[in-house]
Amino acid sequence: MNDQIGRQSSIINRFIDGSITIDSIKEFEQILKILPENPVLRKTFADLLVHKESLDAAVDEYNKAAKLFINNGMTLQAIASKIPEWQIAKPSHEEYLAFYSALQESKSQDTLINNFFVRMTYPEYVAIIEGLVRIILPAGKMVKKFRNVEDDISFIISGALNKRTYHHLEGGEEDERTSSEDLIENSFFGDIYPFEEEKMLQSDIETITRVELLKISKQRLMGICKEYPNVELLLKELYKARSESGKISSQAIRKTVRYEVPTRVKMKSFQDKADSKGPLVFEGLTQDISMGGACITLGAKYQIGSSADMIGKNVNIHIRVPRTDKGINILGMIAWSKEVSDEGKITVIVGIEFKDMTITDRELLKKYFHGSDGADNLICSLWETLMKK
Repeated sequence: MNDQIGRQSSIINRFIDGSITIDSIKEFEQILKILPENPVLRKTFADLLVHKESLDAAVDEYNKAAKLFINNGMTLQAIASKIPEWQIAKPSHEEYLAFYSALQESKSQDTLINNFFVRMTYPEYVAIIEGLVRIILPAGKMVKKFRNVEDDISFIISGALNKRTYHHLEGGEEDERTSSEDLIENSFFGDIYPFEEEKMLQSDIETITRVELLKISKQRLMGICKEYPNVELLLKELYKARSESGKISSQAIRKTVRYEVPTRVKMKSFQDKADSKGPLVFEGLTQDISMGGACITLGAKYQIGSSADMIGKNVNIHIRVPRTDKGINILGMIAWSKEVSDEGKITVIVGIEFKDMTITDRELLKKYFHGSDGADNLICSLWETLMKK
């Protein structure tokens, strides 16, 4: 069960980081039949429906996503689902109030951002919601540059960014030293408070993955705070809490990109020349994979003696990729191994360091990671690993 949940989670993460995209309503509906209660998929499907100009259906999907996010205590993500819905169909007072009440009654996750939003009164919440702008950016996009004027605050709905800060000597000369910080969901950036101080950004901020933001301008926020002083108190607390904690989250973003793509593979381990038994052949499932290596779970049915004896063995990995007849073949070496107990059975997990692959196979592997054949890859992987196990 845990393996199945993990594979589902890895698929959802690929939607979030943008490495999977599906451009067919019918194919996306097949995914939702398997994972109907996932708010990320519902929201992504709603975005697709907007792109296909099926607006009534998109409104329904955004609404379903918001409810699911609320059920999971994800206040900021629920708001980010309602904003595009209400851009299509302007909400009534009753709809605004119903959503506000649902947020107040939910058990939201204890984050600085969630606390900022749920402690607002109804008029304050409406004013803030109407001032927020939803922005979606691809990986590798420069969001803010060094010495830009700080003129807005951005809340991170999903994805990750890197903030590279430049430090200065006491005399005002620019120092070559820099520090780096990762910004992730449920955090924010934009040093706009206190309002009377005009600040220049001392950092470059760039997206690591696909990122979704909710942004509100300093000018708009100043107007709201003037009308609703309690919002300024909440904003002051938000910045103070960030300052005291140093970083909103200590969660690290992996710099070497490894994709959690649950893919069936066949591994052939070459024996020593003195061994007359010939090569050993195993079938397994990748836990994660990159251009440099892979982590593979072998089936519990294999009896190989001590897994430590496998370390250093040369192997040939055959990766089954949808829409190819031959798949991908990669030469590698077993760098590490470990044994885990799964429902009373011993399962072996091995780490493979890739040594060589053809240019064709390398390009095919890149395309598979980045979802060039996104719909077929995903559906095949889901059905094969979740439904047919």
